[in-house]
Amino acid sequence: MGVFPEDYNICVSTLVRLWISEGFIKLVKFKTLEDVAEEYLLDLIERSLVMISEKRSIGKIKACKIHDLLRDLLLSEAEKERFYLVTSRKLDCLPQGTVHRLSIHEKFLFGSEILSSSPSRSILSFREKKYVLPEVINSRLIRVLHMAKVRPSVKRVALNLRYLNTCDDSMSLHSMYKFRNLQTLHIQLYPFSHSYSVSNNSLIPLDLPPEIWKMTQLRHVQLDATANLPDPPCAEIEGENSVIVLENLQTLSLINNFRCKVPKRIPNIKKLGIFYGKEPMVCGCYCLNNLVCLDKLETLKCILHWKSPSFLKNVTFPTLLKKLTLVFGMIPWKDMTIVGSLPNLQVLKLKKHAFLGLEWEPNEGEFLQLKFLLLDFVNLKYWRADSIHFPKLERLFIKNCIDLEEIPSGIGEITTLQSIEVYNCRVSLETSAKKIQETQQSFGNDDLQVRIV
Repeated sequence: MGVFPEDYNICVSTLVRLWISEGFIKLVKFKTLEDVAEEYLLDLIERSLVMISEKRSIGKIKACKIHDLLRDLLLSEAEKERFYLVTSRKLDCLPQGTVHRLSIHEKFLFGSEILSSSPSRSILSFREKKYVLPEVINSRLIRVLHMAKVRPSVKRVALNLRYLNTCDDSMSLHSMYKFRNLQTLHIQLYPFSHSYSVSNNSLIPLDLPPEIWKMTQLRHVQLDATANLPDPPCAEIEGENSVIVLENLQTLSLINNFRCKVPKRIPNIKKLGIFYGKEPMVCGCYCLNNLVCLDKLETLKCILHWKSPSFLKNVTFPTLLKKLTLVFGMIPWKDMTIVGSLPNLQVLKLKKHAFLGLEWEPNEGEFLQLKFLLLDFVNLKYWRADSIHFPKLERLFIKNCIDLEEIPSGIGEITTLQSIEVYNCRVSLETSAKKIQETQQSFGNDDLQVRIV
């Protein structure tokens, strides 16, 4: 963890994926590598070696930091063992002997000669400024490239590349078929990226190569733009017994127009992001009821760029789904009962006119496990709810709902409620949030936090 800059907010998912790619995590029976890595991190937290700096919507750890004294100790030991080298200045040459890992911080000036001759198996950059890097990385042994705001280029085929975090979609996708051992692919796009359209200031969908279906080591594919996923090869083409299934794939986001034949090829997916750029019900190959095949899916994000009043009637969600985000769609509020009936749903985020209508009145017996609710740019004026409708709600976040009159007073009676956050809403709604807090305080409940921005 000493490779990260001082006081750096370390993203837990990034840390876990780096540990796995480096081979630090050993497989435990009946557990994924990610589960084992998170247990390691929790152990460090319990020993007060690592601090929690940010939590997710339902309390899971999102980011962490390490103590300065521990970081200094790690850097000292790493230098002795040549485990990694951390630098924030330009080097004319690398220290004698092999440095297995090179961590580049903000003030470092990239030197082509240095990196091209580096025998390092892992190169990590934490520069905040965007930077175009010439073709310098020349190692067949490279295992980890973490260069979120840098455009690197690999001259030779990096047969051992397991982790790639970059903003260069051209290098990443065009060369992707060469990286047969790749486990994590994360592409973060910026204005100089090939998929960025300067004319309309938007992102053009990427095209994932057909060879992705042969990359059986893939665990996480995360793209900041939408991507067209090629159809999986047919058995008739590949051979009768050669239907390829990406057994290890757990994250896939953001995929454009998710096709019916895909779910059976990604049976262990846990996190999925789908972008529907056209009405899927028009074409049979975009059926939504196939999502039920993903019985390990926990997190689903659907962005709908079309008005679809029948969307929820056509989709069949897997029962283990814990987190659902809906964006656009203009779905009628009466269909919310379909979402409310999901038995394990803990997080619900509704954004940018996901639902259409002035009134939402949930039914008793729905949202029995919901802990976090976000309403953001939702077309809603009257919300009629009581404590029985969200019996386990812990956090309520209302953002940019300029028409919503007030928060129902009964929401304040939910015994598990910990916080209400209001951002850019009308005065009457802000007043209702304060009134809920005052009422709870009069009953001796001083734990409810209300934040208005």
